[in-house]
Amino acid sequence: MAASFGKIVIGIYVEIKRSDGRIHQAMVTSLNEDNESVTVEWIENGDTKGKEIDLESIFALNPDIAPEDEIAPSPETPPPPTPSSMKVNKIAKNRRTVVPTKNETPSRDNRVGSTRARPSQLPEPAPPQPTAQQTAQQLQNARRKSNCVKEVEKLQEKRERRRLQQQELREKRAQEVDTTNPNYEIMYMIRDFRASLDYRPLTTADLIEEHRICVCVRKRPLNKKEMTMKDLDVITIPSKDVVMVHEPKQKVDLTRYLENQTFRFDYAFDDSTTNEMVYRFTARPLVETIFEKGMATCFAYGQTGSGKTHVSFFELTDLFLDVNPFSA
Repeated sequence: MAASFGKIVIGIYVEIKRSDGRIHQAMVTSLNEDNESVTVEWIENGDTKGKEIDLESIFALNPDIAPEDEIAPSPETPPPPTPSSMKVNKIAKNRRTVVPTKNETPSRDNRVGSTRARPSQLPEPAPPQPTAQQTAQQLQNARRKSNCVKEVEKLQEKRERRRLQQQELREKRAQEVDTTNPNYEIMYMIRDFRASLDYRPLTTADLIEEHRICVCVRKRPLNKKEMTMKDLDVITIPSKDVVMVHEPKQKVDLTRYLENQTFRFDYAFDDSTTNEMVYRFTARPLVETIFEKGMATCFAYGQTGSGKTHVSFFELTDLFLDVNPFSA
């Protein structure tokens, strides 16, 4: 490692200054010797962020980790020159430097100046031994590093696990692809969506609610022509009063997705409901109202071939024979 990095090692926490002026700690993740900078990372609002900072900025905020030969006192503003000092400088400029003789002892300032002029003669200082406080700080930094690394590893494991699950799901679907069906992708989307629903269909145990106006809908199964053309069943009835329509859509990048629209009615009957069940919740309350000298109207609405006649006329001959004494 280059000596210019001082005591900076990967994993320690240093103080950094953000562009908005904030100062906080961040962990050193890499040392860049080519441009004399370090890369740091920190966690902010649940996200891991990083930044590359030059060594001068690091040492300015963290002088305790700077190299020994680069630690310099902060520059201070020199006092304004006085007239006497100006005069002394002027006099010193005109005077000549006198070399002291052998018997004369050089002044302290001269000794210091000569020492600074030849730094190669100075002995190299011994590296400072870490104190107990520094050791405890390093252990604490190691713990912080391990916690941060653990969080990053957890995120990576979750991401890899999710990718593997998606890959397995794609492979499974690729094996089950029906090449004869041009809409197999939408069909699998509808199937997956239905698998996540909680079905609560209408049953005979449900109470018949009183309505002044009752609007019901019944889903019909696909006919032979639609099955031959490989049409999709895009209607789902998860509960007794909800109808869902699955509408295939396409994004700008040609990605296909499913838009599920929900509609609510008084009663919703799926394609497995019998005519007796439909009569129980729709026509039977109207018949009772008529026998109570009331007025009632029932009409079926739907396109041609949707099953209006199939729903309206079914085997209720015995019922009409019982209620109509003039039919015999």
